[in-house]
Amino acid sequence: MRTLSTRPTPLTLACLLVTALFTGCTKRGSQDPADPEQAPGPAEQKIAGATLFEKHCAKCHGALGKGKDGVPAVVGEEALARFATAQEVFEFIRKEMPQDKPGSLAEGEYWAIVAFDLKANGIDADETVGPQNASTFMLHAEGDKADDKQDAAEGDRTDDRVSPDVNE
Repeated sequence: MRTLSTRPTPLTLACLLVTALFTGCTKRGSQDPADPEQAPGPAEQKIAGATLFEKHCAKCHGALGKGKDGVPAVVGEEALARFATAQEVFEFIRKEMPQDKPGSLAEGEYWAIVAFDLKANGIDADETVGPQNASTFMLHAEGDKADDKQDAAEGDRTDDRVSPDVNE
């Protein structure tokens, strides 16, 4: 199983956003990324997700996904703590986000945002993220959620995660 074991660097996030800005200027036909026959490759999905994140999510979660004004972070150590898998993240954001227009994006757009968020959190999927595999992308190592709750209750927040290699 894949786990979130590293913390993204600002350089990684900046590179993703710059790539998304340049690629986001191209017009994509009327493809439905949720259709397996038309689904983008993993790199294209992450780039599309970065563009969609900037357009629909950054105004509340911040440009780097670190959260702001009481809105939770979606990138970093404390991000997505209430979710165990990418599937759970997808189900939540599809029903609840964007906050001003819940459910307004296409299914493939939500999957692209999930793929981008996985990458931003150190999980670099080598396949397109979707219903066929989202439950295999674990956001936290076994026991992390329970350990985090116990640590928070005790006031002891330790983290053994390391920054990812920029060349990965």
